[in-house]
Amino acid sequence: MTHVFTGVLWLALCLVISYFAAREFYKIAEDKGYHGRKYFWWAFLLPLVGYLLIVAMPDRGTNQRTVVNEDLPEL
Repeated sequence: MTHVFTGVLWLALCLVISYFAAREFYKIAEDKGYHGRKYFWWAFLLPLVGYLLIVAMPDRGTNQRTVVNEDLPEL
C-alpha cells in the first residue's frame, strides 16, 4: 500500500514540476512573439520535444531592443 502512495506522490510531483517548466517555456515563446496555448501544451505533454521546439524558434522581433554604440563596453 505504501508503494502505491509513493508512486502517486512521485507522479504528482513530476506533474507539478512539468507544469511550472512548461509555463516558463510558454512565457519564453510569448517573449519571442509566438502567442498560443499550444506552446504550453507541447512543453507540458512532450517536454523534450516542446523545450527544443521553443528554444529553436526564431525571434519575431516584437520585443527586440536595438543596441546603441553607447551601450557597448570599451575594449
